[in-house]
Amino acid sequence: MSKYPFELNTPRIATIVFLLLGLGACSPEARPERTREQLFEARAKADQANQEAAKALLARFLARAKVQYDDYAAGRRAQPPTVDLLVISGGGDWGAFGAGFLKGWRNIQADSALAKPDFAAVTGVSTGALIAPFAFLNTDEATSRIADLYRNPKSDWVQWRGSLYFLPSHISLAEVPGLERELRTYVTDDLIRKIAARGADGRVLAVNTTDVDNGGPRVFDLVDEAARANKTGNYERFRQIMLASAGIPGVFPARIIDDVMYVDGGATGNIIFGGRLDEQDSFPAMWKKAYPDLKMPTVRYWVIFNNQLRPQPQVTKASWVAVVQRSMETGTRASTTTAMRQLFGMAEVARLKQNADVQVRVVSIPDGWAPPNPGSFDKQTMNNLADLGERMGADPASWKTDIP
Repeated sequence: MSKYPFELNTPRIATIVFLLLGLGACSPEARPERTREQLFEARAKADQANQEAAKALLARFLARAKVQYDDYAAGRRAQPPTVDLLVISGGGDWGAFGAGFLKGWRNIQADSALAKPDFAAVTGVSTGALIAPFAFLNTDEATSRIADLYRNPKSDWVQWRGSLYFLPSHISLAEVPGLERELRTYVTDDLIRKIAARGADGRVLAVNTTDVDNGGPRVFDLVDEAARANKTGNYERFRQIMLASAGIPGVFPARIIDDVMYVDGGATGNIIFGGRLDEQDSFPAMWKKAYPDLKMPTVRYWVIFNNQLRPQPQVTKASWVAVVQRSMETGTRASTTTAMRQLFGMAEVARLKQNADVQVRVVSIPDGWAPPNPGSFDKQTMNNLADLGERMGADPASWKTDIP
């Protein structure tokens, strides 16, 4: 959930780098060995499954949009359908900004073009994965609940493993007992049942994780997972997926799901928006292919970036620790900005190739903002960000359409 990988103090950064240099090979959990051939076979199967899952998600809300179009054509709907996709990034405790933004956004008048829409899809990564289910439900109660969570951090959300936290025999440097408890309190069995019900009409809720065995992303369909939980009675799996997406590699415990180890989705993509699909498999291309004689719905991407587009300028200390930390901080922001540029590029291709109306809007923490206190999970800082998010969410001018 960090704003950038390994946002820690100086000795802890040193420990992590030391582990990366070779002392992190031991594991408290013995996992079955597999041959090189088996690993490559598993990767190929995972890649194929990911592509098929992405296409299935696309087909689902393509069908939903067609139902809405038919309702409009039959006079059962006042306005033509618009496909709205909410994309929520990682950002650690700075997710308080996004949680506050969602709450403030509901104050924009419904007749405004920038009012909070009825989302066809919501995606989240890392801290965004914790926010996404509440954004997906899209009720005043849900948005207030997630804002409340971020406004009230607890001291036991993250706990280092004693004075010997750095031992490579640990699965992680820290434990997250408080975060696990809070997730069970907020993401209740009933909330998961509501997600299954809301997604029954084709809406999509997806979060990104990183499969550290295969070295690639794994997007989980949380509507499908919610329906699965209803059938099996195992609601904990849903929460474990959320924790996997938010698990800082090496710092928070990795999560093993179906014998596969998963960590923070931000390691392979800090936002997810369908960027790995071929253009021919995009929503505009699929709509044009399926319904060539029908007007294509407007597609709108709303990206909430729980960070600043660039880190604050500073005079970096001439030490390897400071240089490593600064580089990681810069790299995470740069990779997310690059992904947003890809999204803008995809929109332009859709406009030129498919004659589609695809709009992209981005909101981020202003570059001039600075945390009132140093450190992570500071209550004053998180409430400051939540307040900022609420103000910006209520202001339509907060949305930017310029390529970052």
